[in-house]
Amino acid sequence: MIGDRELSNLRQKYYGLFVNLFWKEPDVELLLSLQEGISDRIKSAAELSKLMSDGWEKIRIYLEKNDPNEVEYEFVELFLGPQKPDIMPYESYYFTGNVFQAPLASVRGFMKEVGLEKNEGELPEPEDTLGFELEIMNWLISKQNISKDSKDEEMWLDYQESFLKKHLLVWGPSCGEDIELSSKANFYKGVGMLLKGFLEIEKELFKNRGPEKIESLDEVRNRYGNMKDWKGPLFEANTPSEEQS
Repeated sequence: MIGDRELSNLRQKYYGLFVNLFWKEPDVELLLSLQEGISDRIKSAAELSKLMSDGWEKIRIYLEKNDPNEVEYEFVELFLGPQKPDIMPYESYYFTGNVFQAPLASVRGFMKEVGLEKNEGELPEPEDTLGFELEIMNWLISKQNISKDSKDEEMWLDYQESFLKKHLLVWGPSCGEDIELSSKANFYKGVGMLLKGFLEIEKELFKNRGPEKIESLDEVRNRYGNMKDWKGPLFEANTPSEEQS
């Protein structure tokens, strides 16, 4: 993977797309842009993953038949409420059954280690939400792409491996599948498939990189279920600004 800019650029483009689709309600301009060249995207994705190709196909069909303004309402129903949302896109929820738990503190600890900070007021959701974790990976790949030498690039790949194996790859595929299977998902059914297929490729890329294995979601849930002394997230309520350099 060292020096393979074509691969890192492709990965970053997909992470950037997912950030735009999960960070907040996607705007109509973005949705309309997805229709441009989508047939080529379906064919290209088929060379990587049938699930990704099928996801793009569902996105294509949806955008051809529906008003893209409807996606905003779907996003709110799926992820925000107004009552309990259909999908709870938080690592803490997938690991422990509740939000604002120990996994959030772990994500924030990782961010501190790599020098990434969240802008105050930038995103009202906690840092272990799906959109933010995708942005962490997007940021890590951007750092890899501007590395001054192979040693520096290796370091940023190590950080990617650590974050994927301890966080995103543990729960992200299950979240993608839950989105795909949700009765309230129409546009996002295809997005959920696309995300799950992409993360399966990420798993193949990183599973043999380094000695650490990727725990199953059940293994992690059992481990957090044994943390009887957990009293709440040990962090300040206010977070500093996000460093993008």
